[in-house]
Amino acid sequence: MIRKIDYKDWQLITTDKLSENQAKTLFDAIANKNYTTTEPLKVHHRSTVLRIAWQKQDLVLKIPTEKNTKPWIRFMTWFRMGEAHKNIAGMNKLWDKGIKTTAPLLAAEKRNLGMVVDSWLVYEYLDGTTCLDKEETYPLVVKKLTQMHAAKLLHGDPQIRNFIAYKDDIYVIDSNPKHVGWAFSRAYEWAYLRKSAPGIENYFGKINNWWLYRFAYWYDIYERRFVRNRRKVKRFLLGRS
Repeated sequence: MIRKIDYKDWQLITTDKLSENQAKTLFDAIANKNYTTTEPLKVHHRSTVLRIAWQKQDLVLKIPTEKNTKPWIRFMTWFRMGEAHKNIAGMNKLWDKGIKTTAPLLAAEKRNLGMVVDSWLVYEYLDGTTCLDKEETYPLVVKKLTQMHAAKLLHGDPQIRNFIAYKDDIYVIDSNPKHVGWAFSRAYEWAYLRKSAPGIENYFGKINNWWLYRFAYWYDIYERRFVRNRRKVKRFLLGRS
């Protein structure tokens, strides 16, 4: 369960792991940079993700830089939740369905004229191992994606690096879980997973015989070729202008 707290011109979105006072204390620590950065996990124009230490806790601070600053994305938050809020809601939804993921603690959003202009998310650090190039984990990854689909959820970005092995189980990360609608969405997730982990299709079982999956795999290959060719044409035309 998540709840909202208005605090210092921000809205805090927190889970049952924190009381209201604890949420405010953590917010103040992040806002005032009263933490220690132990490891930069990702730093580029789209987002900054830092492993941090605070009060003997091993945490991750995620700042969706691009989505905080792009005018169009800001405008869209007038109608819907911001990125940090969406992330913590998604994590909480997975746990509610019995699907293990990183444990969210706190999201914070600041709005101006109804639009999110700043936000960040804090969750517990998961000291697991990536499943990338780890074929011994592939059967468990297949089982985990099957579990998500059985729970009527899509992963949203089911590439192999977004599955983490930890304590004999598989944890889902960087997921944007959405309700399964059209069956093609499920089929496409299997095709997308296959693309990111050559050989994992050997563990798909009956999925390999599912006509919609075979169509999704074909579609993904030719759609990517079309995009690459379109980019080449665009570069050529721009070079001529």
